[in-house]
Amino acid sequence: MPNNTNSTEPPHSQEDIRGIDIQEIAQLVPIAFLIILVNGLVFVLFVKRTHLRTPANYVLFSLAACDFINGVINIPFFIIVAFTPVIPYPFKFQSNMVVLVSALNNLTAISACYHILAATTEKYLSIIWPVTHRLMTRKTVFIVLQVVWVVSFIVAFIPFTWVNMEEKETQGKLTLGHVIFCLVAVFLLPYAFMIYAFVVIFKSIAKRGKAKENTSSRSSQLCRQAALEKRCLILFVSMATVFLVCWLPWFILMLLYKVKDNVTDLEIATHSFVLVRYATSVINPVLYTFFRRDFKTALRSLFQRNRSRYFSTSLFSEDSKLKMAEDVV
Repeated sequence: MPNNTNSTEPPHSQEDIRGIDIQEIAQLVPIAFLIILVNGLVFVLFVKRTHLRTPANYVLFSLAACDFINGVINIPFFIIVAFTPVIPYPFKFQSNMVVLVSALNNLTAISACYHILAATTEKYLSIIWPVTHRLMTRKTVFIVLQVVWVVSFIVAFIPFTWVNMEEKETQGKLTLGHVIFCLVAVFLLPYAFMIYAFVVIFKSIAKRGKAKENTSSRSSQLCRQAALEKRCLILFVSMATVFLVCWLPWFILMLLYKVKDNVTDLEIATHSFVLVRYATSVINPVLYTFFRRDFKTALRSLFQRNRSRYFSTSLFSEDSKLKMAEDVV
């Protein structure tokens, strides 16, 4: 799916190309619809349930906004540029459109990675440095999120500074350097910290469990707190696992596309991992909506309220019809 000007495309008939396009569009459109639906549900919960608007949950809200962009902008724009009938635009314009698609996808990729890093850091502080964590306010979280978005935007769109460069060799080196930088700074370093944070948190929870066995007072409260922390940690470990499985192959493929001359043998893997890469925008909100207690409770109460409102409206309409019928009689 990623375009590469150095690749040699195998000959296809017009019918084969049209069939491939329709098949790939048919795979991308349902993913875009699910992304909009699931992340839109997160927005509704934030609007309807004020108790969800905690500093930590604003990180998840911002991550949902990042994922929402994939469904509303990135996938439709990718389909338009990659699969619509070719319009005789100048080559430079077409090249800029390809770079723009890549930049938008990199924006959400980088932003999602840093959002998960921010969420992991918040959980690390809440368990290991609780005093420092109590000083964290909404203003602090908003500043962190602004930094995440600004840095993601700069890193994603910096290739536009050399996209029209005349020296193709220098342009290729800069692009390769950018891909390597993203692999290291966006994936490897954040993931290394996540592993460290999870190991430290696991050790801390295990120590609290041993201390709980030696104390008779407040044992039930400590037990509930440890269970909540363990459940929350499992959630973030799941998100980090999704992060590893979905993003490491993506960054490696981007690197291979810059160093290989013939990339036709990467087409199947690229197609698969582009779908997986977009699927993360569905998996992440599902994880923290259905597996976090506060989101799960808010979701259940929202549906129960709408259900009761529906039944009350139906009963009211039925009573009104009966009354009108009695009046007529």
